[in-house]
Amino acid sequence: MIIQSRLEAASQFLEGAKVLRDAGDYAGVVSRCYYAAYQTMGAALGDPTSKRRWEHIGIIQSFVRGRWDDPTYSITGPGLYERFRFPLRRLYDLRLRVDYHVEPMTLEIADWALEMTQELIQTIGNIERRTS
Repeated sequence: MIIQSRLEAASQFLEGAKVLRDAGDYAGVVSRCYYAAYQTMGAALGDPTSKRRWEHIGIIQSFVRGRWDDPTYSITGPGLYERFRFPLRRLYDLRLRVDYHVEPMTLEIADWALEMTQELIQTIGNIERRTS
């Protein structure tokens, strides 16, 4: 149930990001996409075991490692979801720039954020359907 509600929240954030894109608010797109990605990673990982909530860099690291999907996956070397490491880190850094430093973003960056976030949500949605 928590997984589904987080995926639904992620999808709503993504839809909001698309509205912001159409309105020309590219910084808003980046922010909404980041939080859509955060909710998606939270859906995959569940609640953290040692803290009340996931810290931003920690959730990326734990997600990319992939042991939530395959507990037997190696704890050394590239993560099972390594292909998302740099895009998620870039999205996090962009989100800091727009939310804390009020930096403008371009249409190109906004479109990249939308595409990457959509891929992440689809990936986790497919895993969720596979395991249910």
